[in-house]
Amino acid sequence: MAKNKSRKAAAAPPKPKNWFQRRSKAQQSALIVGGTFAAVGGHFLLWGAVIPAVGKVVGRIPVVSTVVGWLFAGAAFAAIGVLLINEKAPEDTRKRLKWVAGVWGAVALLCIPSGFANGVVLPTDYWAGVYAGAYGVVMVPLVFIAGALLLTLGAKVLKREKGPTETGFGWVLVAYSFLLLIWGSSLLRL
Repeated sequence: MAKNKSRKAAAAPPKPKNWFQRRSKAQQSALIVGGTFAAVGGHFLLWGAVIPAVGKVVGRIPVVSTVVGWLFAGAAFAAIGVLLINEKAPEDTRKRLKWVAGVWGAVALLCIPSGFANGVVLPTDYWAGVYAGAYGVVMVPLVFIAGALLLTLGAKVLKREKGPTETGFGWVLVAYSFLLLIWGSSLLRL
């Protein structure tokens, strides 16, 4: 009998449902449809009003305008990378990093270029930063594949028993973020 009590005490309580799962099916559907409309509207708002307005402010300062343009989408990879690098940080720190990475990631997704976005006229340096980040979002599947291959190869060369870690992927994303900044500040202007 004592063994049964210890087994019951050792069993973890069921995990509570998250915010979305506590909603009814109709509310979940409405949230998904509303979120989709908000994303499409946010894309047009970002490319039609926000990005051009910021471009007018910073467009005359070449280095600053490239970095500010890169911040919209390119720096989201650095934010996600910093979150992954800090996998062993205290929970409250990780929670804040998750919020920063989530919000910045959402803005980065809104920056994916479309036909409408390609028609927006921006100062050259600012355009280079914006498009480096925006096309970086489009190329991210290739980055994940290449990063996984590089980390796995590196683990084999260094004869590590463990494969790629969250920290390794975090450093790949930070490096990718800065590679996008370099691409925007140099190669896109050729």
